Formats: sequence, structure tokens, C-alpha cells
Amino acid sequence: MAISTTHFRKITTICIRKMEYSYKFVGKFCLPMFKSQNNSSFSLDWINQIPSSIVIIDTNFNLISASPRWQANYRLDLNDIEGKNFIDLFPELSQDLQARLKYSLDGLRDIKFKYNAKNCQYSSKDSIWHLNPWKDGYGNIIGVIIKVEPISKTQELEIELHKTKLILNQKSSVAKIGSWDYDVQNETLNWTPIVNKIYGLSSDFKPTLENSINFYVEESQEIIKKLVSEAINSGKPWNEKLQLKKSDGEVIWVNTIGRPKFKGSKCTRIIGTIQNINESRLKKENNVNEISSEYPLFEKVPLGMAIIDMTTGKFLDVNQNFSKLTCYNKEHFLGHNYKKFINGQIKNKIADLKAQLTEHGSFKPIKCTYTNQKNHNLNIKITGTLIENKDGVKGLLCTVENITTQAKLERNLKDTISSSREKNEQLLNFAHMVSHNLKTHATNFSLLLNFLNDETGKVQRNKFMSMLFSASDNLSETIKGLREIVAVKSSINEEKKPLSLNESLFVVEQNIAGLLKETNGKIINEIPDTTVVKALPAYLNSILTNCITNSIKYRSEDKKPIIILSVEEDKNYTILSIEDNGLGIDLDRFGKQLFGLYKTFHRHKDSRGIGLYITKNQMDAMKGKITVESTPNQGTTFRFHFNKK
Repeated sequence: MAISTTHFRKITTICIRKMEYSYKFVGKFCLPMFKSQNNSSFSLDWINQIPSSIVIIDTNFNLISASPRWQANYRLDLNDIEGKNFIDLFPELSQDLQARLKYSLDGLRDIKFKYNAKNCQYSSKDSIWHLNPWKDGYGNIIGVIIKVEPISKTQELEIELHKTKLILNQKSSVAKIGSWDYDVQNETLNWTPIVNKIYGLSSDFKPTLENSINFYVEESQEIIKKLVSEAINSGKPWNEKLQLKKSDGEVIWVNTIGRPKFKGSKCTRIIGTIQNINESRLKKENNVNEISSEYPLFEKVPLGMAIIDMTTGKFLDVNQNFSKLTCYNKEHFLGHNYKKFINGQIKNKIADLKAQLTEHGSFKPIKCTYTNQKNHNLNIKITGTLIENKDGVKGLLCTVENITTQAKLERNLKDTISSSREKNEQLLNFAHMVSHNLKTHATNFSLLLNFLNDETGKVQRNKFMSMLFSASDNLSETIKGLREIVAVKSSINEEKKPLSLNESLFVVEQNIAGLLKETNGKIINEIPDTTVVKALPAYLNSILTNCITNSIKYRSEDKKPIIILSVEEDKNYTILSIEDNGLGIDLDRFGKQLFGLYKTFHRHKDSRGIGLYITKNQMDAMKGKITVESTPNQGTTFRFHFNKK
């Protein structure tokens, strides 16, 4: 079936578009299979279905794949040429071809190149090569696609080719962009004539890496040296705006871009561009100066201040106090988007801040943390107000205040207020407790004395006397308990010491040896000899004594008391576990009252309800805590968390 030229061209165009879509699809969804920009590991079988003459090369100009039509036209077999340098296949075209390939890698589309068959060995027909960037799904250029068309189709291709040459030259000249290529292995630097003009140098100047860097101003020299080093050693590209001093002494702004090229794991070349951006920079600075001139205190206020372009989000200017606060110079911020420098804490508020600016022309102060160049964490407060110059250029004037000292004082004040409130509550509770307890005893004494005074019978009087003695003992016991509580509160400011847990336990065991023998109790010590806790000596002794004697006191009648002591460590605490096989506690019923004063959970003649209350206060005073697990009639485990600080 015959196909017209127009129909064939439409089919080819559709195939190319599908092919370009497949590049994006593969680059986006099969990226893990794509090893590097210079090594295409994903399937390119689809190229065998393309009826056009197509060849694909990577960023190092190595041939990756070619369509059957292209192989037939140039009498080449893909198995023989895959991975070889494309320019080496056409040495007669190397100079012109390499220049156009570089432009294509820089992003220029539809560059045309004339192939003269008489100068080359592979094809007997002249043709036009269409060069386009090959991009992955993220927009990164990973090579060049070359489509070949017969030159006999139309004479217009010759004209377009000539126009393309003119456009490329004009683009480079008008934009004042020069390109350069640094050979890392041979330490040689080559650049285009535009670079000579940017530097203000004659055409016979021989550039080297060292003398080209020396033209930058001192501060920019340090930056460009670091960028080159990172490119060679880490493969990191750059795109920076720096200041360069021309041969006649004029200082201009340039935009320098560098892209490292690797063979294997070694950087062999760095290619890039340099552009004179002085005019646009000066224009922007004039706009900034116009805005800043309306705020004469911009450099004089004792706060950090910054002006941000509302259209682009880029920093237009910052004052000296802003630089001092962040420990970065102005150039670190100018021309960069503000989002590059803010943390997630502020990013989450951007929508709300924009709404405030739209409605009120300013936003309410926000507080956040910021880590400056010296790794100091600062508490800062930021405010923002919309501003506009006479030409209608809108900006955002931000003030940044270091409130680290203020925030610290506020935290200390809150801690002091909280501590005072807690102490006042404790004092009030203690006063109520003393008043209630002593009033009960006083009432009891008063009634017994009245009964004794009215009673004449000897037997009855003796009975009242006995009751008075019991009341006196109870009063003494109450006063003793209150004194113990006062002792805990008065020792709260004493300094903790590192204490051997086993040594403290040995002293306690000696003190309760008689009680252990009487009840046939047994202590199983699983605490390592090296275990040390930070505690007050008197508190540690009291805690161990209270807990172990409680385990013995509230033992099961049908079991010999067994008490197991063990230790575990975590980041903040040394945790002492004291486990027994006693009566246990119904935590569902009594859990909330467990550490209350005068709260008892078993009918025992010696129960006072003071021991656990005191133990809890002692642990609180040492910034520790207590946790409990218990099952009625099976036993209880107390865990004492001793703070390591």
C-alpha cells in the first residue's frame, strides 16, 4: 500500500510524540531501574517499532540505542556501536556536532544540523539531523534524541538550518551567556568568545581554572572554589550568582552554572555557562533601594529586617542585624526564595499568614525556633507588613526579633509559679490535715476527761484512764507521722548523691533481720553489684525499709514471704523492682487512693496509711516516680524510677 509523503510525516510526528511521552513515563515510574544519567538500564525495545530514523545518546555523547531505519541508513549495527562515543563515529563532524549537542543538553529544542554525505563514510545521502533534549519524568535532561530526515524533502530545511545557526549565536550574544569546559584530568579550561567579553579579555587570553577564579571578588572566590571542589568530589552541580571583577576593574554580577561529568566513579569534566546579569541585578537593586529608601530606619533598628518580593518569594534585601542574627552574609539570602530557609513549623502556617496579609495587610506575630550558622538554637518572633514602592512593586517587610532570653525567663517564671502553686496547695493540705487530726484527738481527750471527772466508781475510772493512755499513744503516733511528712518536705532541696543500691539494701536487711527470721521471710537479691542510683541517703533507706516491711506485714497467712529485688535501666531512669507474694491490692478499687494519707487497704493492727504516702513524696522530691502492678491474693510489684539527672 502506498503512503503519501504528508501521511508519512504525520505518522512520524505521532510516533515521536508517543516516544517522548514514553521517555517521561519511563523516567517517572521506572526511575529505580535507571542507574544513572549515563547508563540507561530500562528497556528501549520500543525504538524498534519507530518507522523513523532515530538515534539516542546520553549526556556523555555515548550511543544508547537506534531505530532499525537509522542503522540501515548508516550501515551500522547496534550490537557493534552501542555504548560507543557518538562523536567518534563521525569524526569529520566532531567540532560542529559537539557544539550543537551541548546546546541541546542545555535545553535548546529543535536544533538542526546538516549531514554532508560526501564528507562522511557511512551514508551516501545528505540529510538533516533534528536535535532535541531527552528528559526524564522529572524534567532532568538525560541525553539527546536525534531524528534524521532526507534533505531532498524541501529546500526550506537549508534556510531553517541557517536560521538556527543565527539564533544560537544571537541567543548567546544577547543573553551574554558563555559556555566553558574544564578537563579535570588534564587541568585544562576552554571557553567560548562570549566568556572573554564577560571578563573583558582579549581573544588570545589563555584561561586556566586558577586565573579564571582570580577574577572573582574575594568573597566570591571562596564560594566558587568550594563549588568546584564539591562538584569534583561529590558530583554536586551549582547555580550561583557571584561578583566578578573584569580586567578593567569594573565589578559585575554573573550567574555561573556548573555540571560535573563522571566516568565510572571519577569526575572527568565540568561543563557550564556564565552569564552577565549585572543589568537585571542593578535594576532589582534599584527597586530594593526605592523600597528601602522609604524605610530610613531599615539599617538602624535593633531588629533583624528583611524585604521579600511578594511575586517571586525571593529575598530583596536584609539588614545587618538580620545577618548578625543568622550568622550568614547578605548574599546567602538575596535572590533566594524564603521557603528555602524556613522550617516545617512556619511552612504549615503559610496559608494562614497569606490570608492575614490579604485581609489586614499584615500578619500577627509568630514565634518559632531557628538554628543559625553556628548551630545555636534561637527563639525568634516574626512579624510581617505589606509594602509598595511608587512603581507598584509589592514587597513584604519582615521583622525578626531574638527572644531567646525572654523565652527562657518566661519558662523560668512559669516553672516558679507552678512550683509555688504546688507548694501552696501542699501547705494548705498539710494545714487541713494537722487541723483535722489534732482536733479529733483534742475532742477525744476532752470527752474522756469529762467522763473521768464525772465518774466515781473505781473500776469505771480505771477504764477511762486506760482509754486516755490509748488516746495519748494515738496522738503520739499521729504527731510522729506528721513529723515524718515535714522531714520529707524540708529535705527537698538537698543534693542527691550516687549511692550503691546493694550497700543500702544490706543496711536495711540488718535492721529487719529479726522480722525476717520471725516470719521465715526470704529476700532474693538480683541487683548487680555495680548498680548505682542518684538519691538522698535517708530517702533511699526509708523507701527500701517501707516497701520491704510492707511486703512482710501484708503477707499471706498460708505462704512464707518472698521478696525479689531486681534492676533495669533506660535512658532517663534506673528502675528498682520490688516484688512480693503477699495479699496484693485491688487496684481497680483502691488504685486512685494508693498513695493517699491515712489510706489503708487491709485490716492489720499496724496499718497507719502513712508509709506509701511518705514514699511517694520522697520519690517526687527526687524527680522520680513509682508504678505499681498487683493482683489480689497473688502479690504486688512496686517499681521505683530513680532519675539519673
